[in-house]
Amino acid sequence: MNTQNTTLFIGATHGDEPIGVRAIENLATQRSDFDWVIGNPRAYEQNTRFSEADLNRSGPGNPTSDVFEQRRAAEIIALSSKYRVTIDLHGTVSATGLFIIITNPTRENLLLARRLDVKNVVIWPAITPDLAGPLSEFFPVGLEIECGPKNDPAIQAELERVMNQFLDGAPSIQRQTVYEVYGELRGDLGIDLREFVECTVNNETFTPLLIGQYTGSYGVTCYKLRRVE
Repeated sequence: MNTQNTTLFIGATHGDEPIGVRAIENLATQRSDFDWVIGNPRAYEQNTRFSEADLNRSGPGNPTSDVFEQRRAAEIIALSSKYRVTIDLHGTVSATGLFIIITNPTRENLLLARRLDVKNVVIWPAITPDLAGPLSEFFPVGLEIECGPKNDPAIQAELERVMNQFLDGAPSIQRQTVYEVYGELRGDLGIDLREFVECTVNNETFTPLLIGQYTGSYGVTCYKLRRVE
């Protein structure tokens, strides 16, 4: 790694989300003004979400743990302290396009989001126990970019464009919309939900996010968003 670089990208924090690694590898053939790591190399080799525990639920980590992801979380968080900015790249099966996740809404992280040419910004602290421990919560300055569908070449190309724009220091041209996650929708209500399209369910109006992504693992039909200034 070039210690003079100030930006660290992380790909494959979840091993079955290779879009970030592919985008980074493409960028690395064109420029060298950033550093990067594979978040969970064990899971990446196996094409599984994790090997022993969810790395993105393992922060702040434990360097002496018997669990690989706990040790790896501590390593990555320590590494992030050497950089001005750390950006964790994720992929989803949902048709979300690119959006930013801020798990720790500090002024520095909100300003970092503004530098990225991505329309939708989601403030997402750990509102429930199953969301606790995301790596980006513990970066000095950092956030996540979520990309979906994760196997769509056009989405990967858009991610690469955003990364290049950021590294070039070019201003964002997007008028960003900022949301916060405030709840979950559970159960199959037979309603047509669409990502980032406002809807009303049981007299409650909200914007759905990650529809069906966590139905099997957490029983969540989607997360509920509301607009914030």
